[in-house]
Amino acid sequence: MNRLVSKTTGWWVILVGSIGMLSFITLLLFFVSLFQNISSLSFMGALNDSLNALAGILAAVLASALHPALRQLAPRSSPFLLISVWAGAAAIMFGSWLIQTGRSDVELSSYYFFFGNGLIGIWLWMLNGLARQQLIWPGNLIRLGLIASFFMMLGLIALYGILLGLDGNDFSPLMTVAGLSYLGTGGLYPVWCLRLGRWILSKQADQAISA
Repeated sequence: MNRLVSKTTGWWVILVGSIGMLSFITLLLFFVSLFQNISSLSFMGALNDSLNALAGILAAVLASALHPALRQLAPRSSPFLLISVWAGAAAIMFGSWLIQTGRSDVELSSYYFFFGNGLIGIWLWMLNGLARQQLIWPGNLIRLGLIASFFMMLGLIALYGILLGLDGNDFSPLMTVAGLSYLGTGGLYPVWCLRLGRWILSKQADQAISA
């Protein structure tokens, strides 16, 4: 359980949150270039796809590092949670590969992104739920993590679009609904990571001073 409040975990969640924030910024700049016709910012789309894939990998590595702690708290569900995160990271990377290689348009690659982060959201939901049971993290951070994971899990409905192979450049109703998950993935989740990391490092610093 000490892994959930270790200095390594603190720095790692800050890294995950920082990559998530960079991903959000590059997406914003890409839309600016798209709507304002600024060609010098057009590369932000490809950069955003790469950052999305990196964020997925980092989340999976974090889940692997915390797996021993979760295995103690939830021995039956912890293997499923770890598999869920890695499957989510794989889906995100595959979606990024599809759009970067021109093998799909925006819609299908986005479905993989939403669905992959939905799988990561399952892990995040359980992680915060177990932390609440054990009173490991502050209540406000746990609530933020639960809200973030709830929105992320909305992306699971994108599986319907993946199975049907829906693709195109238009925003279909399914993509609009699945896109609500980005409130968690692109906003609340990175903020939760940064706040949690800062709290863990502050706690570790206080313990070092008192020792």
